[in-house]
Amino acid sequence: MAKDYAKGKGKKKKSGASRGNKKSTVSNALLVITILLVGSLIGLLVYLKWYQTSPVFPAKDTSQKATPQKKQGPKDQQDKKVLEDEVPFYKTHEEMLNKTVEIPIEDLKLPEGENKYLYLMPCGSFKDSQRADELKAKIAFLGFESKINQISSKSILWHRVELGPFKSKRKAESIRHRLQDSGFNYCKIWPKKVP
Repeated sequence: MAKDYAKGKGKKKKSGASRGNKKSTVSNALLVITILLVGSLIGLLVYLKWYQTSPVFPAKDTSQKATPQKKQGPKDQQDKKVLEDEVPFYKTHEEMLNKTVEIPIEDLKLPEGENKYLYLMPCGSFKDSQRADELKAKIAFLGFESKINQISSKSILWHRVELGPFKSKRKAESIRHRLQDSGFNYCKIWPKKVP
């Protein structure tokens, strides 16, 4: 018996053809979106370049340079002075550099009735005095002087390592930041009223 092979060859799978159409549809959509994005970016750049308002500076008069100079009399000098007064030229940067502000010393002092503070910086508190001595030595190695204060709390003797007193909080903050750079992250600043 003979088999008919022509019937099997005539059938094509449609699934492959539909996938190709989906890919082309997606790629066409991406192409359109890309073109729109690039176009809007170019439009934005054009707007920023040419349509953005820019400050208007007074135009310099170049007609005097082209004409030969004649001798100026007193009236011409007055006219020139009037023109200079009408259109001032500000040199803001130079004015700011040359400007000084003087504050009277009386304004910088604290009033008599105000409370003054000293600032202490404890960096650790230990039951064992040997550990407190080790921390004090590490701080001294960095170039700062500290002391060990013995404090009794709930019938337990604590050895607190602290720096200071400092007259200003700025000085205490500066030293604390240098200690933090070296790995001492537990130092706190405490204000203490001066009687």
